[in-house]
Amino acid sequence: MGEIGFSTGCLYRSNISFDEGIKLYNELWATIIELSWATPNELFAYSLSEQTKKELQKFTRVSIHAPWKEVRYQDSRETKNIIEKLRSLSKEIPIEGIVLHPDTIDDFEILEQSGLPFLIENMDRRKSYGTHPEHFRILKEKYTFGFVLDIQHAYEHDPSMQLAKELIEIMGDRLQHMHISGHTTSEIHVPTHYAENKEAITEILKIGITVPKILEWILLENISDTINNELEYIKKYEKK
Repeated sequence: MGEIGFSTGCLYRSNISFDEGIKLYNELWATIIELSWATPNELFAYSLSEQTKKELQKFTRVSIHAPWKEVRYQDSRETKNIIEKLRSLSKEIPIEGIVLHPDTIDDFEILEQSGLPFLIENMDRRKSYGTHPEHFRILKEKYTFGFVLDIQHAYEHDPSMQLAKELIEIMGDRLQHMHISGHTTSEIHVPTHYAENKEAITEILKIGITVPKILEWILLENISDTINNELEYIKKYEKK
């Protein structure tokens, strides 16, 4: 059975705190987790408590989604401070990957040289870079980064899901995580089991790619039931 879990970002519009969310995911049998900070200020302000460190040790894998708002990754003091903060967290808890949005990166070299396990994610229709298979082909040739396939992002560019399949082929053995969600008319990221594009998202799940899967959508109400229902739905398409 594959490893399935959640991003802490799922709870950002709920009244559940960052650390409470980590504990909740443990209680609901998620096996992996992605710690997500939208801005550099949020990342810098966070301090890992001993209790939360113990909670994180219960997961088989922990990854980080690095800031994607109010940030440019370049040869600057802020970028160096972000790298050092991420390095510090990686020393406190084992981090298997650090997700970045490629459209926020001006200097890939400084990230490559850091030695941190950065992963590059494909972008949604609001972005012009990090969206096309050729972008990832070039990144794969020039750098050692791993990759993250966001199925919903790929769907937004190509509902036939051919783009998603092309990205999977190009990312190849560098594909390390998947982000899974669907959409409704009112929300960009929702649980797959009730998404309007459920069939298209499920088409990719049926391929049976055995990489850790992070369920990345907004949780507002009936949180425990929604989490359990989504876990059960995704598990149906995991290889035994």
